[in-house]
Amino acid sequence: MNRTTFELIGDRYLDTQFDEDYIEELEAELKGRNIVGLRRIVYEYIAASSLWWNFLWWEWGSLNEKDVKIGWIQNLVFFTSAGFLGYYFVGFKFCIFVVCILHLFTMLMGISLRAGTKLTKR
Repeated sequence: MNRTTFELIGDRYLDTQFDEDYIEELEAELKGRNIVGLRRIVYEYIAASSLWWNFLWWEWGSLNEKDVKIGWIQNLVFFTSAGFLGYYFVGFKFCIFVVCILHLFTMLMGISLRAGTKLTKR
């Protein structure tokens, strides 16, 4: 495959479903690139934490490094704004709590979106 690693990982976060053969091919390509173990976890963390925004973008073609960068910028703006409001109205500890909870929630949302790419057997 002549695609970047984030494009391959991004396929799992698209709003489309793939058959098991494609998913297995994708996983084999990632293993061939030595994207395994902790390295894979880091890539998935970066993707899940940023590509959850795809539920707003409704990207159908591919998600790549540009989308990850846009997602992290949107996270930064969104989390900072929410944290600032929390700080302004409640205090610093609440600010930290809000940012951590938002990050955890959005990361979990991204991971749940990843699961939807595999076709279910009927």
